[in-house]
Amino acid sequence: MQESAHALFDMAMHDPLAIFGLLLIGAFVVLFTHIQFKMRGIGYKTYPLFARGYDWTLPAEYLKVRRKQGWSPWPAYAMWPCLVLGIVALVAGLFRLFD
Repeated sequence: MQESAHALFDMAMHDPLAIFGLLLIGAFVVLFTHIQFKMRGIGYKTYPLFARGYDWTLPAEYLKVRRKQGWSPWPAYAMWPCLVLGIVALVAGLFRLFD
């Protein structure tokens, strides 16, 4: 177990870009889940992230009802840059890792 932790630590020290990409993708999942739970709370029918495919209309619906509910718009705006930058950082980090 300690060898695995040491290997992960070495990878993080050698290439922090891949770890940063994974953290950004994780932030996307957290923001999506936040939006999903908020929408479920008001009766909007949602599904888990990959159960029936991604509900592309969920962030737009969130933005439509957020003012009436008093919610902040930042989760819907921040989730897309997190996903895109996370994928780019992960791919760049993995290519750099195999150098």
